[in-house]
Amino acid sequence: MAKLADVLSAIDALGFDPRRSKVVATRLRDAGVIPAGGPARSPDLDETDTLRLIVAIAVTSKLRLADHDLDVYAGLVPFGLVFREGTPDSIPRTAFDAIDLLVETARAGDTDARLSTIEFVRSWPEIVVNRYPNIWIRHFVVAGSNAGHWQRSGHRTATTVPVRVIADILDQVFGKVAA
Repeated sequence: MAKLADVLSAIDALGFDPRRSKVVATRLRDAGVIPAGGPARSPDLDETDTLRLIVAIAVTSKLRLADHDLDVYAGLVPFGLVFREGTPDSIPRTAFDAIDLLVETARAGDTDARLSTIEFVRSWPEIVVNRYPNIWIRHFVVAGSNAGHWQRSGHRTATTVPVRVIADILDQVFGKVAA
């Protein structure tokens, strides 16, 4: 567990506006997405809460919608697939599951995972995981959508975050993971 202030300080390494990050954290806390703490006591976050906060900061375009945006983006599915009963458990069901797995793999020392990047598209709900060096790309979009097409007309605005930076933030705040 780590204090919210320590997590926000570490997240500064991503280059997001610290004031904006604090407002997003407040929105998530007020919505019950991350712990609220108590009277005169800062909230304690775990690795999953910290990863939720990072994703929310990366995808939120309107601060008042931070909790909603996180909910939508975390629930995106690979290639817009609609999972049926009997689908193998080895396939990550949501974008958040895939990001969590990739970051944990990077924290455990997998150099390929550390070279990977995650694109958070703010123009429409989409997350793109670029895994190196074999360069496989996995698009996470709303179930039933065609991941090969833009979801709307207009410009595509995305923020690309190296997985190694997220892994280093979690290592800094929570300690190294044994390989």
